[in-house]
Parts: sequence; C-alpha cells; structure tokens
Amino acid sequence: MKIIYKPAKVWYLELKNPNTDYQLNPDFKVEKQFPVDTSNYRKIYKEVGGPWDWANRLVMPESELQAILSDPKNEIYYCYYKGDFAGYFELDTHTQDFELVYFGLSPNFIGKGLGKEMMQSVIKVAQGQNAPRLWLHTCEFDSPQALNFYLKSGFSIYDEKIEDQTIIE
Repeated sequence: MKIIYKPAKVWYLELKNPNTDYQLNPDFKVEKQFPVDTSNYRKIYKEVGGPWDWANRLVMPESELQAILSDPKNEIYYCYYKGDFAGYFELDTHTQDFELVYFGLSPNFIGKGLGKEMMQSVIKVAQGQNAPRLWLHTCEFDSPQALNFYLKSGFSIYDEKIEDQTIIE
C-alpha cells in the first residue's frame, strides 16, 4: 500500500441552529453503534468512501482507530433502507458545535433520494442534543454532488482552503 498526499480544494460548511421537522421515510432506519466493531467499521468505511478515495481511517493504526470508535463522544450511525445497509454518518460531539466527520451512502444507494433522509437524520440528532451549530468539510475529491447537496441541505460555506488529502495508490 502506497500512501500519497494530494492538494485539494476544501470547503468548510456550517448549519447554525440545526432544526428539522422532516418526517423520515418509514423504510429508512438509523441505528447508533456502540460499541463499534473496528473491522466492520473499516469494511463499511471502504465501501462507502472507496469511490471518493477516503483513506484516513484505512491507514490509521488500529489502536488509534479503536480509541476513536470507543469514545462515546464520537457517534457512529449506520443507516438501512428496507433492511439493507445504505450508508453511515459519524458525528464528533466533543464540543457544543458538532462536526459531521463522515457522511456517505453505499454506492448502490446513491441517486435514490436517501442522502436527504440521511442528512435529515443527522440534523435530528444534532437538534435532539441542542447543538447550536453543525459543521463539516468536503473536498474536490468527494462526490461531484457533495458540495451542492450540502448547500441544498441548508449549510453555508464559511471557509475555503487548499489542503493535502491522504490517498492510497
């Protein structure tokens, strides 16, 4: 496994006072994971992030990943549609402003409207815990639809940078 670093444009987005009364599709289920099985998490991370070259959690030492996954302030949610795994999201809740660390659908569920269901689930979690702000970052290597999706979901850009991204070749 060869690890390289590529510069990419990164957008930082925020949603202030996350709030929703959206009614989720009854076939869409969200399950908080705790404890989180590390090997299953890596499999899901690779499945969801593979098309977009997500690498950080794949190259991370096992002990470091286990520390993240065993911290109850790092909340991992698996999403299911009609009983099948559809995607996952991960929130860092260490501060009052929650970071949406990872958000992605399994490739066979992209383009079916489930991104909206998942984002509304994220917002409901943040709202339920009274987070005054939800923030995330995305880069030009993510899905070409990602930035517009976040903007349509109510997020606004508050910063842009060029940052090195970890890539596995």
